[in-house]
Order: sequence, then structure tokens, then C-alpha cells
Amino acid sequence: MMKVLHLPGRAIWGYSEDEIDDILTYFEPDITLTSDVREKERMMIERNFSYESIHMDDLSSFNERYLGNEVLLLLKEKHSLSNMNFEDYRDRRVVLITDMIKEDMDPKKFDFQLINTSVLDRFERELEDFNVLSTKIETGKKPVYNKNRIYGFGLSRGIEEIKIPSVVTGKRPHIETLNANKVGLSAVPGLGKRFSRELERRGIESRQDLCFLDPSKILDCEGIGPYRSTKWISSAKAIEDKDVYRIKKNDLEDKHRIFIDIETDSLKPSIIWHIGLYDDRTGEYRSFLEKDPREKGRIIEQFLDYLEANVEAGSILLAWYGKKFDFEHLGRFVERYAPERKPLWDKIQKIDFMYWVDKHAALPCRSSKLESVASRLGYEPDLVGLDGGDVGRIYSTYMEDMSKEPDWNELKTYARDDVVAMKYIYDKVKEAPILYDMDEVNKQYLR
Repeated sequence: MMKVLHLPGRAIWGYSEDEIDDILTYFEPDITLTSDVREKERMMIERNFSYESIHMDDLSSFNERYLGNEVLLLLKEKHSLSNMNFEDYRDRRVVLITDMIKEDMDPKKFDFQLINTSVLDRFERELEDFNVLSTKIETGKKPVYNKNRIYGFGLSRGIEEIKIPSVVTGKRPHIETLNANKVGLSAVPGLGKRFSRELERRGIESRQDLCFLDPSKILDCEGIGPYRSTKWISSAKAIEDKDVYRIKKNDLEDKHRIFIDIETDSLKPSIIWHIGLYDDRTGEYRSFLEKDPREKGRIIEQFLDYLEANVEAGSILLAWYGKKFDFEHLGRFVERYAPERKPLWDKIQKIDFMYWVDKHAALPCRSSKLESVASRLGYEPDLVGLDGGDVGRIYSTYMEDMSKEPDWNELKTYARDDVVAMKYIYDKVKEAPILYDMDEVNKQYLR
């Protein structure tokens, strides 16, 4: 596998040398691919020799890179297909990156359609399996051409930020993104522009400067108290050290922890088709799977049976982003399919594990996505390249035609990874040292 970082010019225009180095250090790519970059940024990217730098703008036809059993093909012009030796590719995993395949709005259907997909016809004739990434399709989108999914690998514009994509190749590409504004001091969670400017006025211009600061030194800033000062300094150090530090005492240590995760057909689910849970007291993982989408209440009853038999006064359910998703939808489905058991569900204590981690730890992460956090802490999943949207679409397709069953073992492996990842994160936080005594910082604050 190889890691390829794409730096679109519009995502990094105006960045300083230190900011570009910060992005490169965060991703540690094998190859950095750039497009639409200006000469200033190009020079700053090329000065780092720890990776190979390829500029899409410079390619006249195609380029290829071999790494182990993989070959990375960079395609610029359709006529280059005639120069490719597909015989050399047949025993290798092929990853094609191109700027030719694009999305265009169909004015009649008011929907996007793919253009220039004919470049894939030759690949489909010559190769049984290959992966395609387009630098002209927004990262996060995964349109399909014939039987091949095309992974967006281009500039992604959110409401407030631009995302920089990196892909880890393999059987199924795994794309990780970084918000383009989370570099330098701004990478510290919660710091924001206002406080960054205040720190810079005091001569604290980088994360490195912040790392070696005592929390008491910034307590006189308006709006900065013991928690913020401790969290920011610990977070800066966590990013620099690529390590985990605790901010608070572990208030879950004496609890009976049960990590849970649900899989649905969409973000507004009509069915919960899988519930996975890990009992941290027994070390047992349990999986509830509903293969018949007509039986929407059966999995809810099975889950409630488990809770009734295993939950006690000190038990806590933990789910990543649980407050706005897992707990919300489980509560709604319990009320719909097992209303007489709603009191059982309501009395169980629930904690959104994502928010708990954010409040209790400083992490070397710049994303709150479960997969990203777990990966940055060293967790290695059994399955990569799928996300919640993918498995939701797979199950939705199955609901439409139940004669075409999905790979249930693959889906169960994906679901298990999410639950075990939460347990892994908890253990990392539990074992992490506390850099600053919050009580002592609070005493200095109150003086």
C-alpha cells in the first residue's frame, strides 16, 4: 500500500513554509500530488525530500509508480492509453488517478452526470479489478460507472472549510481528510482565530511555543480559564509528540462500560439493521444483525433482552456521536417497536463517548471522526475503505432486491471495528499521563 496526498492549489494558496510542512508531517505521504499550485507553494513542497512530489499540471500523458504489488497510474490524456502496457498490470493491484473524469450538472435532470468516463472502458476490458480516483470530483463523493466506484480525490468545500485529501491505497482505497484551516496554532482544538491572535500578540506564534508554556501564564487572558489553558497546551504537545495526554481524572473507571454502535440504512433511518456492543467488564463482543428488512422490531427486542439481562445500576452505554445518532434513533425505535420497554431504555445512563474523549483528553488528531481518531492512536482495523455511508447504501440496495445478499461477514467486520475502536481509544486515554494538575491550575486562577 502507498499513501498519496493531494494538495489542490486553492487549499494551500498563501500558506507559509511552516504551514505546508505541518500538513506534510501530519500525513507523512509516500507521494505528494499537486494540482493548480503556484510557483511559491510548489517550491515549498518540493524542498522536502522525504516523499516524491508529482505535479499533475506537468504531466503530458501518463506516469506510473510501482510499489510492491501495486502500480499507481497517473493519467492526463486519453491517447496515453495506447502507450500503456496492460500486461505489466494484470498481476498487480492497479490504482488510477486522473483529472479527466469529472461531474457535470445535467440541466434536464437537475442531477450530476459523469463525463469523460470512456477512458475507463479500456481498463474494464483489460483488467478484472482496479480502483479509480478523480482529482476533479469532490472528496467524499463516490459515483459509480458501470460496476466501478470512482473515488472523489479533489477539492472539497464545506460550509466553513476546505478539506485536503489523502488516500491509502489497497483493495479498497481509504481516504482521510484534513480541514485546510487546521494547521499551525489553529490545529489546536477549540483555539480559534480570536485566541490565536491573542496568543500571537504575546509572542506565542506556533504550537511549539505553546507546548512549553505553563498554563498559569495565560490565565490572565480574558475568556481563558484553567480548563482551556490546560487543554490547549496539552493538545499542542499531543500533536507535536504524536501522543495522548489526559486533561481530567477518569470518571468512568469504576463504571460498567458497554460500548455500542448501530448501523442503519441512512442518516434518517427506516431500519436499524445491526447493533454491535462490547462489554468492557466481561471482554465480550455481541452482534445483533437483522437480515430481513421487513422485521424492523426484532433486533430492537433482542437488544433490549441483552440490556435487561446485563445492565446494572452502575452500567453506562457509550457511543461515538451517540447523543445525535445512536441514542436518538435507538430511543425512537424502542418507542415505536417496543413501547412497553421504553422505561428500561430510559433509565440506563448514556454518554456520548466522542464528547467525553474531547473533554478528558488531548489527542494527536485534527478530526473527530471515529476512524480518524482511532487510526491516529494506532488502531488497525480488520477492514478499511468502508464508511457508514457505504454500508448504509449496501443495505438499502439489499432492501430493494433481497435476492442479492451482501457480504454479511464483511459488514459485520466493519461494524465490529467501530465498537472495538472505541474500546481501544478508551484504553489509550485511561493509560495516558496527566501533564498538569487541574486543581493546582485552578488555585492559581483564583489567586
